[in-house]
Amino acid sequence: MTGPHAADGTAHGTVAGSVHRTGAGGSQEAADRAADRAACRAEIVRLHEVLERWLSGRAPRTAEEFAAFARAHLPGFTLSGPDGSSLTRDQVLAWVEAAHGRTPGIGIRIREVELVAADGPLLVAAYQEWQRGTGADRNRRATAVFLRDPAAPHGLRWRHLHETWMPETPTG
Repeated sequence: MTGPHAADGTAHGTVAGSVHRTGAGGSQEAADRAADRAACRAEIVRLHEVLERWLSGRAPRTAEEFAAFARAHLPGFTLSGPDGSSLTRDQVLAWVEAAHGRTPGIGIRIREVELVAADGPLLVAAYQEWQRGTGADRNRRATAVFLRDPAAPHGLRWRHLHETWMPETPTG
């Protein structure tokens, strides 16, 4: 998990249609799906921008700045890393906090955000994360599970994240 924008600071990503659908597909349901897709995309982009600023050192190393990352994750948050690791929220937060400024040239693009499922308080989204300036430039496919929380940015908090390495390299 790392920050989503191009060198010019613009966020990238598109939201595709939902896989999980219930009901007859009325206009309210379509509006709800569109709102859920937009919320997922906005939260994925937001958190990666926060993370990119933190890892690059562009954000000051303060408790307030770090809290913008930490508060996004529910107490039971888990991460399945692309290397097969399994991390708790506390482990992820400790790693990110210690990594402040360690990747000054990092740039992250978020692409192909898709709402996979929305059911009650849970939403599942998939996306691609393209990193540059990290040395290894490792790209990932990710699936995120969110829990609705009206007090959170975009109304969502992160419950689980699963990342998988992508072998291909972007052309642009």
